[in-house]
Amino acid sequence: MTEPEVSVPAVMRNYHEVLRNDLAQVLTPLAEAGDLTGFSAAWQAYTAAIAVHAAMEDGVEGAGGGSSAMLDHHFDGAAGAAMFKDEHVQEHAMQAAVTDAIPAGVAALRAAFAAYRAMAETHLKHEEDIMMPLVARLPAPKAPLFADWCLSAGIAHGGFEHFVAHGVQSLAAFGSAKNTPAGATRVFVHALKTVCTPAQWAQYVPVARRAAGPAIWATVVAEVPSLEAAAAMAG
Repeated sequence: MTEPEVSVPAVMRNYHEVLRNDLAQVLTPLAEAGDLTGFSAAWQAYTAAIAVHAAMEDGVEGAGGGSSAMLDHHFDGAAGAAMFKDEHVQEHAMQAAVTDAIPAGVAALRAAFAAYRAMAETHLKHEEDIMMPLVARLPAPKAPLFADWCLSAGIAHGGFEHFVAHGVQSLAAFGSAKNTPAGATRVFVHALKTVCTPAQWAQYVPVARRAAGPAIWATVVAEVPSLEAAAAMAG
């Protein structure tokens, strides 16, 4: 069986779909319903996951330099890593405002979250508009680049298993703009496996399997059998 072609940058790009799912499909309905308890739990899961994603973009000292610096390195500063780090500082401040608004009540939460969501979605599109054309021009093979610059930063940040579980659970539930739940999950986990070492993948594949659920995971593995085969060999 020939497996589908893997898109290594999908590790980063599909996580934008996860974050959009969180904002539109999970957090907005909870805010509109005035469910402060439910929103607080979902917000904690979201902020923990996006912190790892931001580390993979910005880099972690002593580990990977992040996707923005990777693209600046290859394309003479064209990605604007410093600019995106500044946007992340602004985003973190607005995240703190949402966190502070939760105990202040429904009206305060709705206002803070609406402002944050608008900023966050604009930031995601800005990153895609600048970075994706550059990513397409990166030299092959791309997997070692993303492993060294991005994956290592995410792991060094901490909470990477949550990052994997949260992303897979979201894609398995909601899919992405271009893919069904099964298709989006397959694209993400296939890309993730490709940038992992065998030992890393053996650690993360049970996390992904649990988060996907039996039906979605069976569909994914039917298309990409190496997801389980690689983990078995490493184990």
